[in-house]
Amino acid sequence: MMKLMFLSISLNLTGLKKMSMSLMVLLLVYLGMHYLDTFEIFSFFSLDSVGWSFMALTAWIFLILSLMSSSKSFLFILAFLQFILFNAFSVSSFISFYIWFEASLVPTFALILGWGYQPERLMATFYLIFYTVFASLPLLVILNSLSKTGQNYFHSGMEPTSLFSTSFLIMIPLMLAFLVKLPLYFSHLWLIKAHVEAPVAGSMILASILLKLGGYGLIRSFYFISVSSSFFLNSMLSWALIGGTFASFLCYRKSDMKMMIALSSVAHMAIVAGGIFSSSVWGINGAVMIMLGHGFSSSGLFCIANMSYLRGGSRSFKILKGLKNILPSLTLWWFLLLVVNMAGPPTLNLLGEISAIISLSSLSLVMWLPISLMVWMAAAYSLALYLKSQHGKMAKKSAALPGETNEHLLNLLHWFPVNILILKSSIFIPWIF
Repeated sequence: MMKLMFLSISLNLTGLKKMSMSLMVLLLVYLGMHYLDTFEIFSFFSLDSVGWSFMALTAWIFLILSLMSSSKSFLFILAFLQFILFNAFSVSSFISFYIWFEASLVPTFALILGWGYQPERLMATFYLIFYTVFASLPLLVILNSLSKTGQNYFHSGMEPTSLFSTSFLIMIPLMLAFLVKLPLYFSHLWLIKAHVEAPVAGSMILASILLKLGGYGLIRSFYFISVSSSFFLNSMLSWALIGGTFASFLCYRKSDMKMMIALSSVAHMAIVAGGIFSSSVWGINGAVMIMLGHGFSSSGLFCIANMSYLRGGSRSFKILKGLKNILPSLTLWWFLLLVVNMAGPPTLNLLGEISAIISLSSLSLVMWLPISLMVWMAAAYSLALYLKSQHGKMAKKSAALPGETNEHLLNLLHWFPVNILILKSSIFIPWIF
């Protein structure tokens, strides 16, 4: 398995596109053959179905990115970031995870600063570093204390009476770094700034992979969440669901295509956080499936939004509208990817949201109000994005432009996995923690 991972990194670095495509198919087949209730440990590394799923997602997205560029320096940074993420998803201790968790900032900083669009990209990288580093500093202190008590490993024996799992003042800094990385509403400003200034590859990586580090960290901290006080869990659930509702309404009002897609990620991650903080197997399973599905759909939306930007020269709906007149072949891909974004059938997102919603609604009937609003608004802003970009009178006359073969291939590689993974029956098997 590890040989397969390092092979994908080397293919990204060398830019061997035909071999990369073959490996993509191999990774998808191997993911389908993997039983989700297995768990394996290799010395300082641990690999269960959750970690393997995110590693497969990382390999898939990065191989797609390798098809989009032939720049050696860009491919080198991608390979370096992929190596960091593989280690983050496979280490077995909290301290090691923290190191790789923070190390991902270095190549991300280089991507935004080196290939960003606007002069404001320096400020965007400042927001990225300020939010993530300063929010994670308290976590480093907590993890250092955990290592001294012998609770440094994800699956080591832990005492339910541990101070780190019962104190509200300890749980807040323990979770804050992951909640900012996820991110939840009120801690998402860095994400909007980074997405707006980042190149298309940077936006795809941020939305599809880097946000999953926060969710993955919360899942690895599942023990502390499951034995936490009801006050802490209720506070986190309220933050996630109310913040997700606000993000959904704000997303509908945005006039910038890229900013709308970025804010939709905040709304989706709110359901992920809610599923994890529900402290149930259904909630955890739903959160993982939503993150996997969102990894493909958000990356695909940023990719196709860049295709539209290259033709129209703007991300504003006031200028970039009526795209079906000049991009008729890409209109279908817009519709298919937005169906995935709104968790329409038969996507993995739908299965994940059903599982997470069942988990949340079993806690209290009050949960139905924010959940219903988020589900309804997800369909509303997805349809609004489609109508505002594809329909209407064009701001300026342009000749009809067909989509290129490579563009159709990139869209297919984003849409196909999220619709085929739902056919894997073992995805219903609960993960063992």
